[in-house]
Amino acid sequence: MPPFPPTLHPTDQMLLGDAPIPLCRPVFAHYTGSKTVHTFGGKDLLDVDGRPQFAEVAILRLFEADGWQGRWVETYGHMHAPALWREWKPGGPGAQAHIPIEEAWVKDKLQAIAQANGGTYSGCWDVLAWKGDRLVFAESKKQRKDRIRDTQVRWLDAALQRGLRPEDFLLVEWALG
Repeated sequence: MPPFPPTLHPTDQMLLGDAPIPLCRPVFAHYTGSKTVHTFGGKDLLDVDGRPQFAEVAILRLFEADGWQGRWVETYGHMHAPALWREWKPGGPGAQAHIPIEEAWVKDKLQAIAQANGGTYSGCWDVLAWKGDRLVFAESKKQRKDRIRDTQVRWLDAALQRGLRPEDFLLVEWALG
């Protein structure tokens, strides 16, 4: 299997449809500082570089620390053109900085998957990371709380139709430590 960042190294897999998807189970630190941060609907705040962030940012930082580029892909309220973030700013969704993807091949692949997904980004996995010619979608799920949604399985199916492989996906089933 192609390598992932060390902390995100798969230790298991989950069958989604017919696709065996790599699965890892990292433990993230809970943020214990000031709680004057918009929690985007009650999401857990994690300590990422001493700042309150969400699991999507923690996952993105692990990819970046291993030499990858990436974005948190937020589709809630953005089904036709997702928001592309690198961090969470305390002021809430309107305070976030959209950071476009400059690499044409990454943008083209993302758009092709959306087209195969009925023309929508709905169900796109949380983190998109790329390194060299490798592209990975990672989905953040808190252990014993979150489940894969049907829209995410449809996104996976659309991506497989567009040439991605099961090992180009990663389920990150995280816990607080």
